[in-house]
Amino acid sequence: MDASHSTKRALTYSSTSDDEEENHPTFEVVMTDSYINYDDLYTPRKIYKHLPPTIETALLHFCSKEWFVSMSVGDRRRFKEGWKLFILDNYFKRGFIVKFTLVDVSSLYVDFNVEVKGEGTLDHNLVEID
Repeated sequence: MDASHSTKRALTYSSTSDDEEENHPTFEVVMTDSYINYDDLYTPRKIYKHLPPTIETALLHFCSKEWFVSMSVGDRRRFKEGWKLFILDNYFKRGFIVKFTLVDVSSLYVDFNVEVKGEGTLDHNLVEID
């Protein structure tokens, strides 16, 4: 197993809210090659209790724009179709810290505000499209 494969799916999540009754639930992801190059991003289990089990759509707000992204249901919730377009549209790079804040839950979708922190890597050839 080479080094790039061994870190490809490393979980890099952290929760930033202990009192989730008062604060909106959040999680952060450090962007890796797999999150940039593949069509999905797994969400941490801690956020599951805030997501209705049958909701299959997320609305991501970033830089005054919106993206609809499909979500899986079941034991391993993740962003699926639309995730890669969101990444490419916003030029996310390896090393960016992406913070997701759950701001609303409706009967049709869940609503996340997205913030980006960090400089990312200086490598300008990060995103390869297969």
